[in-house]
Amino acid sequence: MKRLVGRLLGLALCFGLFGFALSAPAFKTKKQGEKVVIAGIGKSIHAYWREVELGMRAAEKKLKGCQVRWFVPPKEDVRAQVSTFESFIAQGVDAIVIGPSNPAAIKGAVKKALSAGIPVITFDTDAPDSGRLLYVGTDNYKAGYEAGKVMVKVLNGKGKVAICTGSLTALNSVQRMEGFKAALKGTQVQIVETYNDGEDKAKALANAQAALQKYPDLSGFYGVYAFNGPACAQAVKMAGKAGKVKIVCFDTTAEHMQLIKQGLITATIGQRPFMMGYRSTEILYRMVTEGVDKVLRDLKMDKLPTEKRHLDTGIDIVTKANMEAYRRQLLKLGIPVQGW
Repeated sequence: MKRLVGRLLGLALCFGLFGFALSAPAFKTKKQGEKVVIAGIGKSIHAYWREVELGMRAAEKKLKGCQVRWFVPPKEDVRAQVSTFESFIAQGVDAIVIGPSNPAAIKGAVKKALSAGIPVITFDTDAPDSGRLLYVGTDNYKAGYEAGKVMVKVLNGKGKVAICTGSLTALNSVQRMEGFKAALKGTQVQIVETYNDGEDKAKALANAQAALQKYPDLSGFYGVYAFNGPACAQAVKMAGKAGKVKIVCFDTTAEHMQLIKQGLITATIGQRPFMMGYRSTEILYRMVTEGVDKVLRDLKMDKLPTEKRHLDTGIDIVTKANMEAYRRQLLKLGIPVQGW
């Protein structure tokens, strides 16, 4: 009897392992030079995402046979992201990269793509529990922490700060706020309220104006998304409080840089959106033409748990004092600089 049970358990284990092996995705492979279609999905129409697309287009030109299909909704729209993702799967694209507005919402689509042999990675904001192969972009907690340190410094360790963001669910926003708050611990800098605009430019301005009215002694704004810094700057200027209310924010679009020149934005955390787009396209192209396993080995990520696979593109803290040096750095790297 014991032998029979042992044999049955052994068979069950074998079939279980065999079933697991069958469920593992068999990714597409193509020869370099064959057409490789890589789909990119951004979060909203904005100069920031335009720079991500430019990075993808630059890689597209360099990589033989590479074709990029790009989609971004007018403003943050989880349903539009998911439906477009599903559409790209149906079209039979070779690989997909997405900056998910809601990491939980794309789990099903990511699983479906992987099962169909389509490599999926994330950029700008992550969905670590989705099964995606890796994340390319900013270490958002660290970036938020650095922003918090800058805020503490410019406020001399005390004052009231309002947080303005475009999402309460996207992981990059959540992590940037968590990092920022961690940097304020042990100081007298107090967060009075968090405002969400859903990546709507008009709402972003209205939120900043509301904060200034509600808290007349407000010392600073923390702008989490690309819309927020400029919206806060406009509200501060309209209220006649330029220089009095400090703004620490994210991103380095031409608008941000002009506002730094004018003294309305104190400091901004420069991400590297062009490189996010470029590196994501390059990695996916290699996954399709060289194999997923080889690329993960080359990146030294093959032995890491899936959710821990991060390729940090880095940050730059930009102020009025160093913005010209920052411009030279971008040009040296071949990244286009326009409008400032």
